Amino acid sequence: MRNLNERIKLNEGTIEYQTSQGIFFDNMFHRYKCTEGFWTIGYGHRCLSNTEPISISEADHLLLLDITSARESALKLHNDEHQSVNDVLTESVFQIGYVGLSKFKKMFKALKAGDYFEAANEMQNSRWFRQTPNRVQIHLNVLRHIGEK
Repeated sequence: MRNLNERIKLNEGTIEYQTSQGIFFDNMFHRYKCTEGFWTIGYGHRCLSNTEPISISEADHLLLLDITSARESALKLHNDEHQSVNDVLTESVFQIGYVGLSKFKKMFKALKAGDYFEAANEMQNSRWFRQTPNRVQIHLNVLRHIGEK
């Protein structure tokens, strides 16, 4: 399985993908509006509408800062004994934010009880899953795999 950094890059748009979309050129990331209408740059970093293009190393640095922030927020919601679950929660915060993920009360209740299948079911039973099913399916697979053990 890919590490968290690589998965987020893949999900937010690799350099190759962003090149095909016309937002990575001249070896620089250029801002764009995400599907939710926010100005974004690099690997899913929210920015201002007048943000100048950034280099690959700047995008990597912003990604590390964003992952660190998302991890800290995720751990406030739940700290699991399985690092892969903590990574799922971190990536979830990265995508839908702390407030968005905090609304998954039944999922967190299931996680606290060690019921990873039910936690996956609660994640699947959401508008988030309907909006980005391929991305969330990866999280469901992780939770269900742990539930099998």
